[in-house]
Amino acid sequence: MSHHTTLHRGRKTAAATLIAVVAAAALAACDGKDSKAGAAAAPSAAAPSAAASSQESGGQGRGAPAGPAKTVRTAAAQHASPAGPAVGARCTTDALKAGWGADGGGRPDMNSDQQQTATVWLKNIGGRTCTIGGFPGVQITGTDGTAWDLGRSAKKPVAVRLKPGAHTSFTLTLLPSTSAGDRKIAPGVVTVTPPDEKKHFQLKWPYGGALLDQSGATHPGTYVNPVNAG
Repeated sequence: MSHHTTLHRGRKTAAATLIAVVAAAALAACDGKDSKAGAAAAPSAAAPSAAASSQESGGQGRGAPAGPAKTVRTAAAQHASPAGPAVGARCTTDALKAGWGADGGGRPDMNSDQQQTATVWLKNIGGRTCTIGGFPGVQITGTDGTAWDLGRSAKKPVAVRLKPGAHTSFTLTLLPSTSAGDRKIAPGVVTVTPPDEKKHFQLKWPYGGALLDQSGATHPGTYVNPVNAG
């Protein structure tokens, strides 16, 4: 065998050996990648089981409250102080006192033929804050027994909260009569019913004089204004 032939065969053998080594390395690399992918996929497959376990053990807190949570709320309700009357509950007649006069003084001039104003105050004599608003009922009873239920003005009522000892007021717009030929009512007693109440106060009329009797008129000159009107 010649030197040239021996060299050629040696090169073929080396090349074959190199190809075998490369193929083996490639196969090992593929096996390694598959193993790593399987290892990474394993936690994902196990995750649903962990989530299901979490829902079974602690998932009640996300749906209906668990038993202990309900127990806490019930216990808190049982030990809470009893709720008293709501702040701002309606002022009742029994919790009020009424009288004549305004903070700034003044009285109606019953000798005038112009409209006058009389003020009635309402004081909270109860032990809690209350709310009053709207039109009081007012009936004027004459010295001859004639009764006149006053109509309301067009003013808008505004509710006011009265703390114990505080007061508010409303006014009566009056049209006195000074003419001998007029039909009149000489007030003797004024009956005042606070808004939304049935009980009333009876106040003796302190100003004398007489009112023009317009009890049958559509737009009389004597009427009642709402509590706390501006």
